[in-house]
Amino acid sequence: MGLPTIAVPEYTLIIPSTKKEVKYRPFLVKEEKILLLAMESEKTEEIITATKTIIENCIYGDIDVDNMPTFDVEYIFLQLRAKAKGEVLDLTYKCPKCELEIPIAINIDDIAIQRNKEHNKDVKLTEELGVMMKYPNMSLQMEVAQNTDTKTDVEKLFETVISCVDYIYDKETTYPSKDHTNKEMVDFLESLTDNQFKKLSKFFETAPTLKHDIELHCKNKSPKSKGKKECGYKEQKTLEGLNSFFA
Repeated sequence: MGLPTIAVPEYTLIIPSTKKEVKYRPFLVKEEKILLLAMESEKTEEIITATKTIIENCIYGDIDVDNMPTFDVEYIFLQLRAKAKGEVLDLTYKCPKCELEIPIAINIDDIAIQRNKEHNKDVKLTEELGVMMKYPNMSLQMEVAQNTDTKTDVEKLFETVISCVDYIYDKETTYPSKDHTNKEMVDFLESLTDNQFKKLSKFFETAPTLKHDIELHCKNKSPKSKGKKECGYKEQKTLEGLNSFFA
């Protein structure tokens, strides 16, 4: 006789970029093990792979995690974590003044995707020439992580921009990036003026991101006052990206 099966609760969430509703379950001990092993390795590639595996395990139905915008992945992972381990994140930071720990409790429901009104995927370079962009995804993150030690920052910047170009267009024709070689794409970027390249950079600077503002307030008794006064150190801090919510 087999062992009894434990019922797992089912929830729904809205994917930020597509507004599509999907069903999911919280991650279980087997997913927790995958995550812990990846974090112990301290290798970015393994953490990315673990995140992908956990989401694919927990989301019901077909979902293309590799090509999903990074902010979608971060948002979904936080929701899985909330249902598995509770809606409150307990973080600690080292006080730069007294060097004692500052505890911070954050409700995951208060963490949202921040959107910039100036953000636009359609980047107009001239009146007749433009670039339609797409968001960085898990595949790009993995590629960058694997090439960290072999490529310069400039090379990685160009690779990131090229990977996020969906297509280039002019008054008469559309040029999908997938139909052109990497050299052709590099040549195109190198032909831009500084102001035109800054327009492409703005796409990344204003892209949606998982972000939350907190205030650090150290209430520890300061060693310098022999325990008579609290340290009192205060700092406004912005948490951005999935890693910052697991500090």
